[in-house]
Amino acid sequence: MNKPALKIHRPPVIIMKRFLIILILLALMVGLRAQTRPINPIVCAINLKTAETSYQAGLFMNCIELLELSLDSCDLSRKDREKALELLAKAYVETGDQDKADATINRLLTKFPNYELKEAENPEMFNRLVERYEIHPLLTIGAKNTANFLRHKTMKTYSVLDGLDYSQPIEQSGYWFTYYGMAEYEFVKDISINADVMFFLSSYFRNFYKEPGFKLSYWEHDGFIEFPVYLKKYFHITKNVLFYTSAGAGVFYMWKARGNVTLEYTSADVITGKNTDFEGGMYNVNLLSMKNRLNGQWNAGIGVGYKLKNLRMFLDARYLGCTGSFTAPEKSDLFPELKNDFFYIDNEMKINQFELGATISYTLFNSVKRVHKK
Repeated sequence: MNKPALKIHRPPVIIMKRFLIILILLALMVGLRAQTRPINPIVCAINLKTAETSYQAGLFMNCIELLELSLDSCDLSRKDREKALELLAKAYVETGDQDKADATINRLLTKFPNYELKEAENPEMFNRLVERYEIHPLLTIGAKNTANFLRHKTMKTYSVLDGLDYSQPIEQSGYWFTYYGMAEYEFVKDISINADVMFFLSSYFRNFYKEPGFKLSYWEHDGFIEFPVYLKKYFHITKNVLFYTSAGAGVFYMWKARGNVTLEYTSADVITGKNTDFEGGMYNVNLLSMKNRLNGQWNAGIGVGYKLKNLRMFLDARYLGCTGSFTAPEKSDLFPELKNDFFYIDNEMKINQFELGATISYTLFNSVKRVHKK
């Protein structure tokens, strides 16, 4: 025979306690949610004004409570947030809580690295805590606009025909206006490593004449990409005016080489030894196979500029020199028509450049470090 199941009777007091615990937990959740809910902008403005009044009246704890609430729950403008953090740090200084004051200053400078310290308006301890920090640009990107003056320098002369002067000066394109990008990493205050990506075009012309009727003309259009890498050292002339020097090395890469050649001579020509008249040419010929496409490069420069918070504007001058020849006369057999039919061969040449232009840059990230104590 089955026994009836036992029924457990819970005392009313236990039930009421559990009910109260649930109510308390619900109240806490509602309270927390209310605290994180954004405060009305008008109330936020009143709280900031009241916090400032409390600080002036020496009611520092009341000031701290209002500011912490405003920073956590108000959608403050950058100006108001910076002012609130500054005032909060001052209030902590006045209460003697140096750890919280220092933590708040760290928060202030990290968020606003261009914060301007006005020592006369602050407690001495606040000024000393701020001065413990070293702030400088960390990662900067920018764009340059320069006039690039090109000079083709002959390193060694080669010849095909005896009696023809292959060392005659070349005619060159002069200069180009170029735009390119740069990046800068300031790993130590006022010392940075920089990298540029540059594109430019160049042209040069060679003309050879010999009586009674020999005329050889050659002109070439080239394209290059440069990757200068260099160290830069800044010197502060005034608070906002900077001067720098730079030096480094890089890579000089040739991506385009198009050549054109024309030749005329008569049967009476004494150089070629030919007994017939000739007139002909080749145009827009791809000559990359006859070039040293990759070369080294060194650079040195100076500049003066003005900074305004994260924005910098500079006037720059720089010299860039190739370490080797971009032409390769030893490869002339790769295009035998030039040498055999047109009597042309390259000299060994490198390109040196002088730049004069302007740079505008913007600092994406700043370095904020506590470096010493006072």
